[in-house]
Amino acid sequence: MKKFKKITAAAVSVAIASTLFGCTPSYGSGSTSAMSIDGYDVPAGLFIYYSMQGYTEASNLLNEQNSTTLKVKDVKNSKIDSLDSTDWIQNKATDYCLDFVTIQKEFEAIGGELDPKDIDEAEKMAAYYYVQDSRLDENGVSLDTMEKMAQMTYMEKAVFNYYYGFEGSEGCSEEELKDYFDENYARIKYLEISLADSEGNQLGEDEQRELRKMAEKYAKQINAKSGEIQRIQEFETVKENYDEYVSAQTTTSEGATTTTTTTTTMTTSSGETTTTTTTNPYANERLLQKATTTTTNSEESETSTVDTQTETAETDDEKNTRLFNEFVFNELPLGEAQVYDYSDKMIYVVIRGDLRERMTEDDYWSEDYISNLQSMKYYEDFVALLDAKAQKLTVEKNSKAYRRYEPFKLVLEKAE
Repeated sequence: MKKFKKITAAAVSVAIASTLFGCTPSYGSGSTSAMSIDGYDVPAGLFIYYSMQGYTEASNLLNEQNSTTLKVKDVKNSKIDSLDSTDWIQNKATDYCLDFVTIQKEFEAIGGELDPKDIDEAEKMAAYYYVQDSRLDENGVSLDTMEKMAQMTYMEKAVFNYYYGFEGSEGCSEEELKDYFDENYARIKYLEISLADSEGNQLGEDEQRELRKMAEKYAKQINAKSGEIQRIQEFETVKENYDEYVSAQTTTSEGATTTTTTTTTMTTSSGETTTTTTTNPYANERLLQKATTTTTNSEESETSTVDTQTETAETDDEKNTRLFNEFVFNELPLGEAQVYDYSDKMIYVVIRGDLRERMTEDDYWSEDYISNLQSMKYYEDFVALLDAKAQKLTVEKNSKAYRRYEPFKLVLEKAE
């Protein structure tokens, strides 16, 4: 079988599926089990939904290859990896059902039990997505079956934690996970100083020289402070100075992030009111992820992710991004501002802070951060573990169900 695909990689897709094993399907009179996997009867509804998902993947793949949007009939008449699209889609659906059973069996093997809170969240997840896609009802998928499938996201999380949590047999200690975080992420602030005009044309040598002197002055101003914390705070003063300079030059600073402040009002015992404004010490900070050869998706506002291009020629932008990443992780000392030539049209004043200072329960060491870091660190190991278990399972297909629920007999496109 193909490499195990993590079920919760797409929470939306996971939530929209069908009845658990051994239950009577709630749709379609005469519906039968699509297959038996190691003693588990996989209901037709699960197979139907994963066939819908397989069609979406097939359509996206063909659209990309053809640089156009194909109609259902065009997808039906296409071949993918030398297979008829119907066979390719049903193979995908079979693999997903096998993944599903593997999680179910592992959850039972570890003695897993869902928390009532998780069941409640699964119900909410299912209810939300059920109304988003009319095809579910048209293809016979009920809300009840979706709720049961949505619970599998929590089962998978439980299995992962069993093996790779702090108490897991394959996991690491909390301190080791902090080391992993520190090694793979950098806490940075940087100021972009453009060497080009508003139309993108490179400035003259004299203007560039003056801007470089300004950048060096800013770095020196920051480094004059006595400690790392003071230097990072001074960075905000430098940013304000540069913003004022840009404003004076009547140049628009696009995408600039303003400094966040907190205003506190206090009433004294004498009835007088005082107001204190405190600058957020972490304003304009961001996390930069160490470049790897593996593509990682993350939110732009939270983490900057850079991927090393190994198979295709780098563009100038990709090269500049990679070199900056290497500079931060390999050359930039903690707590020391430096000027960095990002490109022929941009220089940075950049400083790197101590990430461990922000590893606290209410900041970068919350339960969500810990969970995400464990997933990042052990994702490939978890996939390999489940894949090995899945390959030991025996799949017996119900050929009648495969014919009855061929993907192009289903409602595959959403109503406009």
